[in-house]
Amino acid sequence: MGIHDRDYNRSGHGMGGPPRSGGPGMLVRSPGWSVNTWLIAINVAVHILAITALPVLYQIGSLTVHDGFQRLEVWRLITFQFLHSPQSIWHIGMNMFGLWIFGPMVEQYLGGRKYLAFYLICGLAGGLLFSILTVLGNVTGASIPGFLSNDYKTSLIGASAGVFGVIVACAHISPNTTVQLIFPPIPMKLKVFAYGYVALALVQLLAGSSNAGGEAAHMGGAIAGFYFIRNSHHLLDFFDIFGDSRNKSSKSKKSKSFKAAKPKRGVPTTDEVDRILAKVATEGIGSLTDKEKQTLSKASKHQQDHR
Repeated sequence: MGIHDRDYNRSGHGMGGPPRSGGPGMLVRSPGWSVNTWLIAINVAVHILAITALPVLYQIGSLTVHDGFQRLEVWRLITFQFLHSPQSIWHIGMNMFGLWIFGPMVEQYLGGRKYLAFYLICGLAGGLLFSILTVLGNVTGASIPGFLSNDYKTSLIGASAGVFGVIVACAHISPNTTVQLIFPPIPMKLKVFAYGYVALALVQLLAGSSNAGGEAAHMGGAIAGFYFIRNSHHLLDFFDIFGDSRNKSSKSKKSKSFKAAKPKRGVPTTDEVDRILAKVATEGIGSLTDKEKQTLSKASKHQQDHR
């Protein structure tokens, strides 16, 4: 990823896509078939198939404690994330809208591979919390607020756990970005929106709302998102079933060390560029000195010249 492509090096901390006009805090999309775009497309395609030609997908893909754990059909912890209610277009519509708006920021921050792992882990965490609270609810008779009164065959579907994780991640990446709500139509900082959204889900879970199971999944996704965006190195091995990304060859280490030790004359070092980009992410582009802005410009020009 080029320096000029990184989200927090853009004017206004946009949420992906090329630089666009607009004031600070404007949200913009990432074009092309990024991982986020593929996730949206797959969700929509699966939804269309499930409500038309293959309704059996709900039977083999939704998550229940009975199927997922008692019958050990553990793949459901992933597949439930790509199924949505056939009765309401709003279920998939709102989830995909949230992913479309907030996903590019997290993908640009993590990179495509780690972003996919992050998204799936957040959804998986939502499924696990739903299952745990269902078991606790049955053991205790749901006498404790937050424990679910569902039976073991109550199903969970939807991408909202992953979306919650993504929103919480955005609050860490660019907390002071301004978002404009649709209802009520007021602007607020991204961190206020994200944590307010999580707090609302928690209240509804504790109050035993009609969608308490869904709120449990939301909380699971939010907790995972909060942790993994701060500890993204744990995402490296998600797809490395037969390997360990921490085991690098000594040759590779020496090569990287040699390159880092001898940067080209006049070209900013990676450490210096990363320090400046981290400053942009936390304090905004307006906090940069003229020298820091020149450093970013040189680094970006160097990468473009060597593509």
